[in-house]
Amino acid sequence: MLLSLLVAVAILLLLYVIYTQNTFRFFAGTERDRYSDPDAYPWEEEHLFIDDVLDGYDMGGRRPPFPDQPPLKEALRYITDVYAGNEPRGQIKLYIWQDGDVSGSWSAAYGTRTDRNRYYETVQEYREGNKTNVFKGNTAPLKIYKDERGEDKSKLYFITKGEFLLRESREQRMITGTIYVTGWIDKNYNAEGELVLLSLGKESEFFVWGPAEAHKVE
Repeated sequence: MLLSLLVAVAILLLLYVIYTQNTFRFFAGTERDRYSDPDAYPWEEEHLFIDDVLDGYDMGGRRPPFPDQPPLKEALRYITDVYAGNEPRGQIKLYIWQDGDVSGSWSAAYGTRTDRNRYYETVQEYREGNKTNVFKGNTAPLKIYKDERGEDKSKLYFITKGEFLLRESREQRMITGTIYVTGWIDKNYNAEGELVLLSLGKESEFFVWGPAEAHKVE
């Protein structure tokens, strides 16, 4: 009787190990492979989006910031200008929530130095239930910041995605595509990053935003 019980327990333990390995550790690479390529374009980082699925790191598909990264104890709001070099490209509003969700919007009305006759303006519409020039995503603590001075593991990365819609004045046409807003939050909760427009038949456009100070969401 005792032997049968021990065998049954051993089988259950074996099944548990197999289940957890197959269910929660299906990503074959290392954590660094998954998250830490400093030169990746936003469209190469689709795997960073949580999408409410199990990803092998915890039951909710989320990982809180590491101890040396800024903890998300309260909701934060950022309002900051966007630039292409020294040329303004509107403004973004960003919200960082305690659970790691990130959301925001972009509004802009601008011309370009290379063609003064062209003027661009963001247009807000609902398309398949989603609002244009609005982006959503999440933090990704496992991605490590790196520049020419080396790594800085104290910064917290986030990535968002949405659809942009611009009205161009000269030809009276609408331009649409994917918008990515990414950024890094430092220990003092200052944030800065990039806004990228990716449109079919056109080269991607890279803008920068920040540094911006955090404000509490009332």
